Amino acid sequence: MEINKLKQHFFNWSLAMVFITLPMPKYSLSTQAFIVLCIAWLLQSSFKEKALTIKKNLASLALLSGLYIVLILGMLYTQNTSHGLEQLKDKLPFLLLPFIMATNQENLLKNKYNFVKIFSISVVLMAVFAFLKASYMYMQGLGSYFVYDKLALLLDKHTTYYSLYCVIALVYFVYDMLYLKRTNKFLSLLGIVVLLVFIYLLSARIAILALLLVAIYFIKIQITQKRQKVFLSLIVITALLSTLLFSSNYVARFESISENPDKITENNELNTRLVHWKSALETLKPINYLIGKGTGDGKENLYNQYLKNDFLVGYKNKYNAHNEYIELLMSNGFIGVFSYIILLLTALVYAIRMNDIFGILIVLLFFMYGITESILERQSGILIVALLCSIIHFSNKKKLEINN
Repeated sequence: MEINKLKQHFFNWSLAMVFITLPMPKYSLSTQAFIVLCIAWLLQSSFKEKALTIKKNLASLALLSGLYIVLILGMLYTQNTSHGLEQLKDKLPFLLLPFIMATNQENLLKNKYNFVKIFSISVVLMAVFAFLKASYMYMQGLGSYFVYDKLALLLDKHTTYYSLYCVIALVYFVYDMLYLKRTNKFLSLLGIVVLLVFIYLLSARIAILALLLVAIYFIKIQITQKRQKVFLSLIVITALLSTLLFSSNYVARFESISENPDKITENNELNTRLVHWKSALETLKPINYLIGKGTGDGKENLYNQYLKNDFLVGYKNKYNAHNEYIELLMSNGFIGVFSYIILLLTALVYAIRMNDIFGILIVLLFFMYGITESILERQSGILIVALLCSIIHFSNKKKLEINN
């Protein structure tokens, strides 16, 4: 019995380390933590017990791992085998994490928010670390690293990905204040303020839309459950978002669009997004829309198409499609797109059935971020999507079984 408890503690510690290291500067840390988690899972229980649980959850596992199965099938007709194998390696969490979480449903139901809390605190601490590092560099005369991509450099994370982490953490702190009440209210408010300031500094505009989504959803919940708090909630959230949206940093970035509507530059983000998408779609043949070009060939001809469309910045920097749905369309066709949507819906449906407000918002954020970012092209996106979707699905599935 003591050995089993020790194994369970080791597993929980390993999973906590994955959450802790996700926001940290080096990608290798989260990768190493993920490897340790896999080892902890193998040691956790007998293979016979795992097999019985897996057999019981085959439908869920097929839906959550469907994207990876599609990627494997895409290897049958890909021309760039080496890049295809790299894609399979990078996206391995979509195959392994559903199996790991399927055999830990009771544990997830009990400790889900503990893991999310650890992640949220880590996001806040890394934001503070980046701000202090930027302050030190500024005082040393090394330049200003307080805004946008320069700030993200200090964390070795793309601005969009870290803004997603910040929004997820913010959702947790708000949810904790309203429902869980596991964290001191002052500390939760402090965390929210730090995250809002950091989102402002990162200047990722998709984060503003994400915050609006979160605000609208929480206000809707307040209207439904606690009418007396609606007015105060509305005022506070509107004030915070207005401060962000109309601050000089955001206004400057939006002005780059309105003042140069025909100029394709790094700062003209609206036009560059359209060129990203237009160029990507122009590389597709009719058959590609169904099955794609192959797991390793998604970006074939994309960079040359950027050049044809005078998108020199995209050609020079080898930009991806900046849209996860188009990215999957290029590599694995509508089958790949549907498999990703099904993965998200598999988590969303159970979250809705169990009225899991946190889970609903997180999956909606993944849907939203996929519109403007190829969110599964980096380890930061792959791990957070695979991890939270699996946890949201299986924790709610277990809760539904208990209730029934």
